[in-house]
Amino acid sequence: MVFLGVAVRLPAQILRQPIPDRLVVLTFDDGAVTHADYVAPLLKKYGFGATFFVCEFPPDFEDKTKYMSWAQIRQLSEMGFEVANHTGRHTHVDEVDDADFTRELETIEDRCAANGIPRPVTFAYPAYAVRPGVDTTLRNKGYQFARIGGSRPYDPLKDHPYLIPSYSTTGDNKDQILGALKEARDGKIVVLTIHGVPDLAHDWVTTPPALFETYMEYLKDQNFTVIGLNDLQRYIDPEAARRMIIPHFILQNGQEVLPEKPVRFTVDLNKKKGPFDPVWAWFGYDEPNYTYMKDGRKLLSELAELSPAPVYIRTHSLLNSGDGRAALKWGSTNVYTEDAAGKPVYTWTLLDSIVDTYVSRGLKPLMEIGFMPEALSSQPEPYRHHWKPGDPYNDIYTGWAYPPKDYRKWAELVYRWVRHSVERYGQTEVETWYWELWNEPNIGYWKGTTEEYIKLYDFTSDAVKRALPTARIGGPHVTGPSWDVSAAFLRAFLDHCLHGENAATGKTGAPLDYIGFHAKGAPRWASDHIRMNLGAQLRDISGGFEIVGSYPEFRRLPIIIGESDPEGCAACPASVYPNNDYRNGTLYPSYTAAAFARKIDLADHFGVHFKGAVTWAFEFEDQRWFDGFRDLATNGVDKPVLNVFRMFGMMSGSRVDVVGDWAYDYQTIRDSSVRGAQPDIGILAVKDDHSAALLVWNYHDDDLPSPNRKVDIRLEGIPAGKALLQHYRIDEQHSNAYSAWQKMGSPQHPASREVKALEAAGKLAQLEAPVWITTEDGKTSIRAEMPRHSVSLLKLTW
Repeated sequence: MVFLGVAVRLPAQILRQPIPDRLVVLTFDDGAVTHADYVAPLLKKYGFGATFFVCEFPPDFEDKTKYMSWAQIRQLSEMGFEVANHTGRHTHVDEVDDADFTRELETIEDRCAANGIPRPVTFAYPAYAVRPGVDTTLRNKGYQFARIGGSRPYDPLKDHPYLIPSYSTTGDNKDQILGALKEARDGKIVVLTIHGVPDLAHDWVTTPPALFETYMEYLKDQNFTVIGLNDLQRYIDPEAARRMIIPHFILQNGQEVLPEKPVRFTVDLNKKKGPFDPVWAWFGYDEPNYTYMKDGRKLLSELAELSPAPVYIRTHSLLNSGDGRAALKWGSTNVYTEDAAGKPVYTWTLLDSIVDTYVSRGLKPLMEIGFMPEALSSQPEPYRHHWKPGDPYNDIYTGWAYPPKDYRKWAELVYRWVRHSVERYGQTEVETWYWELWNEPNIGYWKGTTEEYIKLYDFTSDAVKRALPTARIGGPHVTGPSWDVSAAFLRAFLDHCLHGENAATGKTGAPLDYIGFHAKGAPRWASDHIRMNLGAQLRDISGGFEIVGSYPEFRRLPIIIGESDPEGCAACPASVYPNNDYRNGTLYPSYTAAAFARKIDLADHFGVHFKGAVTWAFEFEDQRWFDGFRDLATNGVDKPVLNVFRMFGMMSGSRVDVVGDWAYDYQTIRDSSVRGAQPDIGILAVKDDHSAALLVWNYHDDDLPSPNRKVDIRLEGIPAGKALLQHYRIDEQHSNAYSAWQKMGSPQHPASREVKALEAAGKLAQLEAPVWITTEDGKTSIRAEMPRHSVSLLKLTW
């Protein structure tokens, strides 16, 4: 195969300086022994640069009358020439898959490392054989340029940097080569491919020494600049060229294989759609005692640093009785007990430790008032559960789930809690919090009736408002309203808050400062892979928004989706529940990116005030590494999903218009999820005073291999002549501690140096170095290649 490229715009983004006339690149293939004995000394004589592409050519690489030894190759490097990669065994790239190609590259990389030779950063295709997909492997391995054949000059504005054409010298094409050298003008570069001089292993590609010296004399006499392939970086920015040039193939039989048509979008920064509120900045978990443990404190510090916007934390079991020992789906603070006479005893120590951890980091509680202390429970026995993965889920519903035996004692507990919070943290601080009653009272979390929950809400909200009239309280945090049982509960609650008789005050209605409900997806194991169900989660959200929107009195009241996740059990690890085997890698963050964008779309559609969505994921202390819990970190190491929230934290300002090749809109995904032949490739774009940010994702419900997709983005409305582009990426190679852990052999007891490496791999990483891009009339183009389930953040500042 040989390559052509696709013409690009804005050459100033690709060229670091103008290409001079008479610029020639010399490259030498196969590691012929004459490269060391004859070629290198002659090049030094003329002061020329060059690149030597080496391999261990089978079957007779050990025959040093034909091929260089590694000592001779090292000497070339010491002489100042570039030593580069030609695969380990002169392997034709179109005959191997990506994994084998990677191993071939690494063979030469390892040999170079062992011999003190700099790691190769350029590549030449043996026999000029190529195939689609090699560019991805080369980019992931950090290569800057790659050379093919083609017998034509290299045009940096048209030819992809991994598909640089060249002319090959032989013993009988002198006129062709001398004619070709004259093409090194008008921005074009001539690259020569030369084998042995002479080639003692393959006489059909030999270049006679006398002819070779004729070429060298001609280059010297005609004042050519002669360099190696990597020296092109003086003139060309390979990262910019890779972004802007799409490769395609022409087979040796003349058949053209066009690249897959890129997905095209236009982003108009002048067309605002509404504010970009930090609806993502909400997190929650079942186990409150993890809060002040070592990995819990570490992760909470990281969450606090996500964004200048406040980050809210919700957790269960803040009023449970017990000794404060953490366990799966359990927690306790022992706030409330009674003495022998039945008099309440309030002990705030453990609860303060939890809230102190939040407030000291600038985090804000979404304070869940629950569950029932043992001394107040109308059915306390059994109280403490001992659930573990694999047990029936309903085993968790014990004495803490029952209504109080004395509603006024319950109300006094709530009143004292709020007053204690004001005294400890100050009224101004507590006024920034949200309060809520219970969790999912339409299922086993509440063993009372709907009417008993509403009664409890009356007493609770009254107590909160008596303690701090400006406090904000809401509910009812039912399960997904796409279920008719949840929808009926939500409507009964809202009706009561408007028109019901308040059990605590005798007045009409109850205080309601926000409305809460939950939304969950439903992943399944589909014979040989995970199949997500984003549509199920969006149907819950759509149902909840529709119900709230049907009440004119509540239409603009804030809505907090108190749990918003791909499924319903964070503490159910994939090692026991295979349908949860999406949580460690890139499927979870790509799902999250696609989901949040559609939550915002649904809020726009229904005209409701979407305040936030709680991602029910935190950390599970002292569990197995990457055991498949729904968490943000494992043993103090960030998982890929946390990095999508870091991306959200870098976005601010107003949402702006995005039009283009959307395969799915929010209604399609809500109704039928992402199950078609095409992936969901989308963009959420925002603009602030001096920046813009584009969140780009490639998502599909099915966790199956799929080709990378090219994305072509046209940006309009940039108010500056140039902008700094930073490209952050989550994929298999970037921002991914899980893949790094797998490469280590998946250790369950990693050494300290391995832990440090995993911590570094877990941070948000840039795909490439930042680059300044120019604009024309406020417009520019950006091209990105998106692997399946990858997420990119393109951040522009001016």
